[in-house]
Amino acid sequence: MHVRRKQPERRRKLVSWKNHSPEEWLENSTFAIKQDVKLLDKHIVKLGTEKLAETLRKRGVNPRDIAFLLPHISSEHFRKPLDREMKDQGIQIPQERWFTNLSTVGNIGSASIYLMMEELFYSGRLDRGMKILALVPDSSRFSYAFVLMTVC
Repeated sequence: MHVRRKQPERRRKLVSWKNHSPEEWLENSTFAIKQDVKLLDKHIVKLGTEKLAETLRKRGVNPRDIAFLLPHISSEHFRKPLDREMKDQGIQIPQERWFTNLSTVGNIGSASIYLMMEELFYSGRLDRGMKILALVPDSSRFSYAFVLMTVC
């Protein structure tokens, strides 16, 4: 009997779906076209915020210096948990400085952040030197992109 040992995290490699059995495809949701909302709800805000806090500290960015936060949240359900987790991580940005158009445009997936940026740009609320932080999650694989921009 062959027993597969779990490799240490640093030694794991990316393995093609072709190297897995159909049973493993099913077990790992390899081809799933769905989201496990319970899993998402439990982890996405916490993991993303932890990484954001780490990144801001590493780059020496003070949240007080951010004029606008553009969080791409898929629904209002995530607003309070995101705010609470940012506070817990010591990187809270008051909601008065959040800019989102979710209530007027809706969640339009990957285009959401671009429309938020365009709407903020044309709002007349920006001044030279202001810092804008965009949070862009990809909830399908629990990844985030953070973009810090300065108004020129």
